[in-house]
Amino acid sequence: MIWLLYMPLNFIIMILCYLTNWFVCLFCNEEGELPEIFSLWQTWDDSCNPRFFIMEGHIPNWLKYDYDKHYEEYWDTTPALAEVGRNRCFARVIDDNFTIKERIQRYICRVLWLTRNCAYGFAFWGFGRKVDGKNMVYIRDEEKLRFSYDKSRNILTRPWSYQDERHLFGNVYLNIYIGWKISKDDTVRQCMIASRPFALHFEK
Repeated sequence: MIWLLYMPLNFIIMILCYLTNWFVCLFCNEEGELPEIFSLWQTWDDSCNPRFFIMEGHIPNWLKYDYDKHYEEYWDTTPALAEVGRNRCFARVIDDNFTIKERIQRYICRVLWLTRNCAYGFAFWGFGRKVDGKNMVYIRDEEKLRFSYDKSRNILTRPWSYQDERHLFGNVYLNIYIGWKISKDDTVRQCMIASRPFALHFEK
């Protein structure tokens, strides 16, 4: 399967991005967009200034700045994304009068955002696959267990998806997501590679 070739390459690029996110973020413009040369470091579906990440408890309080004073978010697409059936969130500057403290906070938040979603541009554009939802076959289709594959392609090249989230013990849960992140609908969309062969998470 082609995923077995893509996966180690994606892992190597993730390591590269973990090491360089701090540097790449120095080149973000005010809207949180990276220049084309570094665009694959950026998440395909958001700017480097996502409101929810800053305002909804994902970062320490000392890093929060007045996002709504400086930015407003909106959804749109680009020609490249429109061709693959996707849109994304943008940040528009409404007040560019940032203090030095706010600029430092914003920079750190950008680095943390790219670290949290490392190499998403590579995973989407480089190792992603275009999938027609009408060709997907669902072997299992439950809320926390799903396995599907594209019946229109041969076993070596077909996109597929396996998601498994199950309770292990106490507040510990197993989370697996491999293959590609395929949306369950009938549209043709670009789908990024899924690279979580084993993860644990804890719920209160």
